[in-house]
Amino acid sequence: MIKANYTIFKFYLTSLDFFSEYLSRKYTENSLESTDHYRTVIIQKIVRMFHTLEMLTNGCQDGVSVRCVLRGILDNVATYCFIYQRNDENEIMFRHYLYALDGYKTYKQHVVDGIMEKEGDVQQYEKVCNTIIIQLKHQLQSHPYSEQKDENVEKIIKHANWKYESLQNPTPLKYGMIYKQIGFNDNMANYYQHYLPQFAHGLCLSNFPVNDIKQIKGVMYESIPIADKMIGAIFNTFPMDKEKMWNEAWHSGKITNMINQPDFNINHLSEFVRSLIKKDRTLLI
Repeated sequence: MIKANYTIFKFYLTSLDFFSEYLSRKYTENSLESTDHYRTVIIQKIVRMFHTLEMLTNGCQDGVSVRCVLRGILDNVATYCFIYQRNDENEIMFRHYLYALDGYKTYKQHVVDGIMEKEGDVQQYEKVCNTIIIQLKHQLQSHPYSEQKDENVEKIIKHANWKYESLQNPTPLKYGMIYKQIGFNDNMANYYQHYLPQFAHGLCLSNFPVNDIKQIKGVMYESIPIADKMIGAIFNTFPMDKEKMWNEAWHSGKITNMINQPDFNINHLSEFVRSLIKKDRTLLI
């Protein structure tokens, strides 16, 4: 059991930085049929969001925005884990295609066909969206699940429902259930599901005066279990790269630079590492 602090947060963020850079250098082929590049793009996005959280918590008094970013990080990490951290490759690819299809259909419906002015490059955006949507539907229709000619599978594809519970029960899961499925305990899942949306949705709690610096710093520390979950997911979804990523990270300049920062406490890091060796990941926020 260890108390959360800035050194632990910085250790995780520096690690995520390096892993993201390593993967982006290695996986550059942009293909719908390969998830390597697509997963790397998601990881890069999540790392940028962690940096935004750090920036907002340094001297900021906007507790609402900080918690909105935290909820955004959580949902992105949960989505990544839910889709790609699986043992069945067929299920991974099926959800992957559905996830991409959901995104492109939403973009076309609400941006290209909605608010975007019908001039300039709009026809090009529409053409690209239509082409990719057709490709994704083709991939889904030729997927092994579609060969079953199952009514539920057809319904899932029709609605681009990547959050389906199972092929037998295509009901989309809410994020609270996804949090639990990827390993957060009931207390954490309930906190994430019921407390953070108060700020994201502008509910009554978001109007309370809870913007003191100590509480805002606490939000940064609340992201540490999420960062831990993300690193675990990276190792599980890129198992061939795990050992090399760790070895290169420890011998890179990033680790040295992190340790040499004036606000970095090597004693805090040592205490945290000893806790991990004991397999105690209990973190007091």
